[in-house]
Amino acid sequence: MGTWLNINAEQGLLGLFLFFILGIIFGSFLNSLIYRLGQNISLVGRSFCPACKKILGVFDLIPLFSFIFLKNKCRYCGQKIGWQYFLVELATGLLFALTFWQHQAIDLLLFRNLFFVLVLIFIFVFDWKYYLILDRIIWPALAAALILNILSSKPQAPGTELWAMGLGLLIGAGFFGIQYLISKGKWIGLGDVKFGALLGVMFGWQLTILVIILAYVIGGLVASILLISRKKNFGEVLPMGTFLAISGVIAMLFGQQILTFYFNLLGV
Repeated sequence: MGTWLNINAEQGLLGLFLFFILGIIFGSFLNSLIYRLGQNISLVGRSFCPACKKILGVFDLIPLFSFIFLKNKCRYCGQKIGWQYFLVELATGLLFALTFWQHQAIDLLLFRNLFFVLVLIFIFVFDWKYYLILDRIIWPALAAALILNILSSKPQAPGTELWAMGLGLLIGAGFFGIQYLISKGKWIGLGDVKFGALLGVMFGWQLTILVIILAYVIGGLVASILLISRKKNFGEVLPMGTFLAISGVIAMLFGQQILTFYFNLLGV
């Protein structure tokens, strides 16, 4: 699949703004999806305040701006609105803009990466909140990643070959599957095994290894901070999916540069 549109400097600035707006809109959608799946309620229906159940109007649902103008409170009952809503919208907007700016073209590979951003942000937040990675997200995302990689496969997108995705799936699922079996589910959950498989299909074998390494480094740093600040005790579980999602975003945006730098250090 070829490039649909190459971007010049002027178009790039406009595109940066448009993709940021697109991102915060999708971030609002992610917030709704996270809440509804977390509370096990229907995905169909208008948005409402979780506290007073009042149906929200258009001006209550403008991404970022409604949160600011309403001073993170419900217009109807005054209940505080969690910062998750603002931060997810902002993060999605920024990552959409960054993904577009880095890509500097409109093609299927760009929209594949934007889809990956949405999946990774959802898993990051949902696993952090609920310590759960949902099958109803993992399996459709895996199928979509497989199809998108096949359709967008080209030299600028290493890891999208079928063999690379298959090997990545084996590495991602196998690495966590072995831990799951040895610990009988005490170290990690089965959801992490499935997420490992998804990451393998998304990124291929080399970047999957990088994602795993980065996740343990980031997880270790976060765990140390939480222990020092006494917000966690030794032996308490942290959501591995959250750290895998962070490292997945890093690998998607900067993974090839990191690998190139590493291999240059080794003289390979």
